[in-house]
Amino acid sequence: MTKTVTAIFRTRQTTEEALRQLEVSGFSANHVSVLMSDDTRRTSFKIVENSKADEGLAAGATFGGLVGAVLASAASAGALVIPGLNLVVAGTLIAGLAGLGAGAAAGGLIGTLIGAGIPEHEAKVFEKELAGGGFLVAVEAQNSDQAKLAERIFKDLNATSIAA
Repeated sequence: MTKTVTAIFRTRQTTEEALRQLEVSGFSANHVSVLMSDDTRRTSFKIVENSKADEGLAAGATFGGLVGAVLASAASAGALVIPGLNLVVAGTLIAGLAGLGAGAAAGGLIGTLIGAGIPEHEAKVFEKELAGGGFLVAVEAQNSDQAKLAERIFKDLNATSIAA
């Protein structure tokens, strides 16, 4: 029984801390994704268009483990940027969202999130939060104990819009 647990974080720093705590608790990069707007990505990672800064950040990053696997890819070519949606995805949701392609752009961000398995009422909240500069962290919990653990980590870090 897999269950997706999601939450919004307001800053890159709290997102990184959530990823660190998830890793210490036994979650792997194979079960965690981060979504953000492309604008948030550029601002948070100081990316300059038409430069090699994003590649340099990924290559020179001192992130370790889960933080490095997910956030360093968000700052580099390892992330999926969905055209027309201003959305960047790093982590396990990439495979599902990549298949949505142009159809996702036509359906908008809410349609993309619903296509990734997020209920419509949550997708509407996440759309607003992502547009406002938030980071969506999604964890694919393998059982109810993992789901409860992810929820507790998110609550302890004052995440908003926690859904399981």
